[in-house]
Amino acid sequence: MDYRKFLGRTETLILPYFGGARVEARDQRLRIRGRAEPGWWEFEVDGRRARPIRRTEPADLGQLPAVRGHYACGWLFPNGRELERIALPPTEEPEPLAPCTGRRWYGGEILLESVEFEDEAEGDARRALEEGRPLGDLKGVSPGLRAAFGYAMAAAAGQAAGVPISAREAVRRVREIAERGRPAAESLVAWISQERERQAQALRRTRLLAAARQTRPRTIRHRDPAARADSALAAAGARMLRSRRLENNQIEVTYNFQGERFISVADAHTLQVVDAGICLDGADNNLTLESLPSAIREAMDTGQLCITRH
Repeated sequence: MDYRKFLGRTETLILPYFGGARVEARDQRLRIRGRAEPGWWEFEVDGRRARPIRRTEPADLGQLPAVRGHYACGWLFPNGRELERIALPPTEEPEPLAPCTGRRWYGGEILLESVEFEDEAEGDARRALEEGRPLGDLKGVSPGLRAAFGYAMAAAAGQAAGVPISAREAVRRVREIAERGRPAAESLVAWISQERERQAQALRRTRLLAAARQTRPRTIRHRDPAARADSALAAAGARMLRSRRLENNQIEVTYNFQGERFISVADAHTLQVVDAGICLDGADNNLTLESLPSAIREAMDTGQLCITRH
């Protein structure tokens, strides 16, 4: 007798893999068994486990909810307030400020579906961006196009200064940048650079105090710290992409939250945060990996997000 009849048959699904230990299907979350790089894969699904078999072409996305906006540096700006990270890089990157249609996957990620026809406003805005000019009173500029323009100009200013700028850091300033142009973008870059240096100094003081108090190294107990970190972040709505052990009984985790990639360091035993990877005025160790995403969301909502680890 074939026991598999009682355990359920395997099936093959074509799914996007965004990294981490899980992959989302239409009606279930599956745990990855094996190794894969982000992209579209054919998976062999057995129960709640999915084994990557081979890379494949994307599945049809037409049944998923559409998200339309303007493209800038890997992000989609539907309007002047919202922004969405394109989860998988397209084969051919759209032109800056191009109008695009994305589709929302079952886990909330945005996949690029198509680049739409442009109006005159997109071309005029792109020329202003290339020349470093503000949008001014340019006609026909939608809030989404204005926001995409502001972030593209901020990203260019950051690149010129050697200071990487995330869309989540810039989103509260994009309208001002679109109106004022390069000076506003450079002001944002200067503020982020100063905040990162201030956070670095605060962390150095915190580490010196911690080293003075520490009497003996702690040992890791119970579950694997990577699995515990994965569970803690998942409970807070984040997706852990990878982790690595560090000295002094610490673990570094890379994870995705609200479409942004973060890197944080925590105590491997307690999951108390050692370095949040964002500016917290040295108060990093007041948080755990489970509470950290809430602090990140608050920083996003108040326009104070400053990412320090890249």
